[in-house]
Amino acid sequence: MNSPNLAALPDDLLLEVTSCLSSRADILNLALSSKYLFTSTCPVLYAHVHLGTAEQCQRTLSMLRSRPDVARHIQKLHIRFSASSNYMVDINGITISAMLRELAPKLDVLHTFIWDADEIPQCDDMWFALRMSCPRLRTLGTCYGSVIPSQRSHLLGFKNLRGFSLTLKYGYHTHHTDDFQDALPFDGRLWDMLIRRSPDLEELHVLGGPLILDGTVHPLCNARWPLLHSLSLGDVMLDWSSGPGPMSSKRPFIAFLEAHQRLRFFRISRTALSPHILPSLDPSALPHLTHFTGSLEHLQALAPSHPQITHLAIEEPLIIRDLAPLLIAGVLQSLRCLTELRVAFVFHSSYENGNLIRNLVSACPGLTTLEITCARRSSFKVDTLAKSVNCLPRLRHLRLTLVPIATGDSLRVCASHVVQAIPRLQSFALTFISASLPLSLTPVDFGLYEESGNYIVRTDEHGLPHSLSCTERRPALRLPFTLPSIPIPLTVPLLTFSPFTSSSPPRERKMRMQRYLLNLHPGTSKHGGLGLILERSTAGDEARVLTVLVALSGLALWGFFA
Repeated sequence: MNSPNLAALPDDLLLEVTSCLSSRADILNLALSSKYLFTSTCPVLYAHVHLGTAEQCQRTLSMLRSRPDVARHIQKLHIRFSASSNYMVDINGITISAMLRELAPKLDVLHTFIWDADEIPQCDDMWFALRMSCPRLRTLGTCYGSVIPSQRSHLLGFKNLRGFSLTLKYGYHTHHTDDFQDALPFDGRLWDMLIRRSPDLEELHVLGGPLILDGTVHPLCNARWPLLHSLSLGDVMLDWSSGPGPMSSKRPFIAFLEAHQRLRFFRISRTALSPHILPSLDPSALPHLTHFTGSLEHLQALAPSHPQITHLAIEEPLIIRDLAPLLIAGVLQSLRCLTELRVAFVFHSSYENGNLIRNLVSACPGLTTLEITCARRSSFKVDTLAKSVNCLPRLRHLRLTLVPIATGDSLRVCASHVVQAIPRLQSFALTFISASLPLSLTPVDFGLYEESGNYIVRTDEHGLPHSLSCTERRPALRLPFTLPSIPIPLTVPLLTFSPFTSSSPPRERKMRMQRYLLNLHPGTSKHGGLGLILERSTAGDEARVLTVLVALSGLALWGFFA
């Protein structure tokens, strides 16, 4: 009988097998095993392409231009790169946007394109090539930096969009601060594209800001998209300048929210929506809301009438005082369906009391994913915090970002403490940050952290963790001397940044990556049941107790029948 051959499977069945693989590394290893499997798994392997550096963008886009058989499978393309000087920004932007313009005719099934760089594409014809060559393209993402699109930009010529995202970068704040009080020249055409020519818009994300228009009410407040289900608004001034009006009238943005009953994802800022206005929202509005991101004050007004929220992110850091743990727990207790929580705390002094984590855990017993950031001061030891979180029976994913204790353990030791305290985890991440790092920066995005590690838990046949698949990142070593002032991208950590006061944007540091497998029980050999009895773990203790009980029961039965 012939041995089974994976390559002999039909293409559709092979695609189903490939789609069941959770790791892209596993998909890549399967694709590289043979030329036939690579061709068959390309639709899954290249469905979503995320390019994170300028070098990666240029190398991958060059390969895709020469391999149209691969490029034709890309459904979502995310371009992200950050430069170290204005000179490199121009060179990278021109090169990458020109390569995308030439690649566009080969992207047959592309439906989502995200441009996430420091500046808009220098080659504006790229948007025209995408619009004309990709008939399925319905979701766009772009950013505004020191240069903004002109009124004739091809970016503003799309129609029938299903999703749109706009991010205002550092250059926008430094070069267009005088434009904040007046409408920018491209705004009218931008909102015309989104409101009039995209009536079936489903997702809208406008981040950054402030983006202030000339007039009392933002055009967004008058828009009506029947299919809108995701909305994110940064510091966008909407209707603050409008008067309170009669008691029976609604604020324009409140009326906008009440008109969009399909909203499931809602992210808001204080600038876009003041917390004291939110109580005027009809309690029956937003009946399908499950994902919310905002401040604690927003949540206090929204939680009583929306207990169905399952995913919550409190963006503003919470300053820890005596009553803070009780206040947070009181708000979270009304969210009975909460499964994912992201929260950040600021400690201005040493914090030894464990009431904060205990109240947090008791208020959200159904959490499966938890992300905690503790800034400014060394607050908790990793093992102490992990033991406090162990009370969550359904927790499977954990991310901890905190200021390390001066005499604390290494990442490797902390990771072993976490998995020993919470053996039910499937994956977790640890990030050590500096006490001077402001929370306005995301350490993972900019590389502004001391150390970071991602860990995947591997279990044995009994479901107990036996090893960790570790990926750790640390800043690369920098030169101990200063080079001449020439356009060489040197990486310098920037730990104090404010969008309006900093003299230069944050730059990504070059990180050194290390991958290894950590054995949680070194020197332990397992030989069936005997190995489990001799194992130094919770399962081994239970096996030894069970063995003693069985032996005692046997002796009792022998004495009874003897």
